[in-house]
Amino acid sequence: MFHVTSACYELGLRAAAILHRDVIVGPTTGEFRTEVQRAAAQIEARFQGRAEIRQLPEVAQLYGILRQVGVKPRRHPPSNQKLLEYGLKHGTLPAINNLVDAYNLVSVLTRCSLGAHDAATISLPVELRILSGEESFRPLGSPLPQAVVAGEFGYVDSDQQLLCRLDSLQADFSKVTESSRDVLVIVEATTAISEEAHRAAVELTRETIQAECGGTAEVTWGSM
Repeated sequence: MFHVTSACYELGLRAAAILHRDVIVGPTTGEFRTEVQRAAAQIEARFQGRAEIRQLPEVAQLYGILRQVGVKPRRHPPSNQKLLEYGLKHGTLPAINNLVDAYNLVSVLTRCSLGAHDAATISLPVELRILSGEESFRPLGSPLPQAVVAGEFGYVDSDQQLLCRLDSLQADFSKVTESSRDVLVIVEATTAISEEAHRAAVELTRETIQAECGGTAEVTWGSM
C-alpha cells in the first residue's frame, strides 16, 4: 500500500500511511472546532513571531532536506510551518471539513506534515520517492498542470500520478471532499522527530479521524 525509497530515507524523511475506509466527510462539529481554537491559542502563547517557528527542529530539518533537493524553503515552505504560522496570524486553523481539520490539528500538535487523498482517485501502492520530472501534476485549486522538477521528492501512485510534490503541494485530483469514502492519510516526519513520537503521531491521527469521521483504519509503515 505504501513505500518509502532508500533515497528519501537517506535524506532523513520518514512516513507512514493510514487507509481510512467508510469515513463520513462533512462539516466539522462545534465541539471539535473548540479543540482547534485551544490548539491555536497554544501557538499564540508559544511563539512571538514566525522566526521562532522556522527555528523549530522539526521545521529546520525540513529546510535542510529541501535545500538538499534544490528547493528554496522560502518559496515552498514545509506544511507544518505554514499551519503554525497560520495559527499564529489568524488565531485559528483553516476550516475545510471534519477530516482535513482533524489531521491539521494533529499536525500542529505533533509538528508532523500530514496530507490526505481520496483513495478512489489513486492507484495503490503509493511511494515516497525522488521525482523523475515525468510525473503528471496539477496543484490543488489550479486548472492547469505544473511542471515537475526532477530531483525533488514527492508521493507518486502506481499510475505515475503525483499526489503531493515535496511535503506541501497537494494535487487537485485526489483532494478529499464530502463524496470521499476511503481516504489515504500520510503522516510524514523527519529524523528531527523520534521514532516513538512519530508512531504516537500516527496513532493520534488514526484516533482523531476515526472519532470525527467514523470508519475503519489500516496503518502501513513506509520502510525501505
